[in-house]
Amino acid sequence: MIEDASVHLVEALNSARAAGQEAAIALSDLPATPEQAYAVSRSQIRDAGAWKIGGANPWSRKIFNNQEIFFGPLHEQELVSDTDTLSLQGLLAPLAEPEVMLEIADWNATTPIARFSRMALGFEIPATVLPSDLKPELMGQIADRAGAGALWLTGIRAFDLACFEHPLLVEMLLNGQDPITGSTENVISGPLGAAAEFMSLALRYDMPLASGQWIATGGLCPAVPVRPGDHLALRSTWGEITLQLD
Repeated sequence: MIEDASVHLVEALNSARAAGQEAAIALSDLPATPEQAYAVSRSQIRDAGAWKIGGANPWSRKIFNNQEIFFGPLHEQELVSDTDTLSLQGLLAPLAEPEVMLEIADWNATTPIARFSRMALGFEIPATVLPSDLKPELMGQIADRAGAGALWLTGIRAFDLACFEHPLLVEMLLNGQDPITGSTENVISGPLGAAAEFMSLALRYDMPLASGQWIATGGLCPAVPVRPGDHLALRSTWGEITLQLD
């Protein structure tokens, strides 16, 4: 993928996200390799506020046919914490999925206790700007920052390894409807394993890791479409969290 093509793709993705519409790109515009795709992703972010992991559960891998997780950086303004509302303004066809969030302490450490400083639950809001026919394309997903939209977390607490000794079962409710069940067992290798794999890949692709950044470790259940006015709740042994979407 030549330099001019990379610049064109970055501009197309940034323009589409700013306008809340699909990017005017075709299959031929996508990078040919993960190295090229991650370079496009990195070019859209100066300082990452958080990271989102994709392809970490069976239903995602069925779509993308990926053998390892992929990831995308989030702008600081795409990360929201400890509020009870989140704006969907400008997001194209947003979805919502509950995830375990981990805060980076020392990404070079060899144990989870040293790697992570805090943890939380929250909702990741994917909002890819890829055209419909390109959404299953892995190189497109990587280039599009793994379908970045927004990341909301609450109930932040100190990292506690004991919380990961047994599966965390959750129930997600959209507008008080029947709950959708999920579990950390749905994340291949679990949240800690997914986060460790992410940090290894981030170093491989020269990503700007920093202490204090949050990692969304993968969907605990399949994502659901959301729109302004919707209300989300998540129940688990970590407590209940709620979010109003505007």
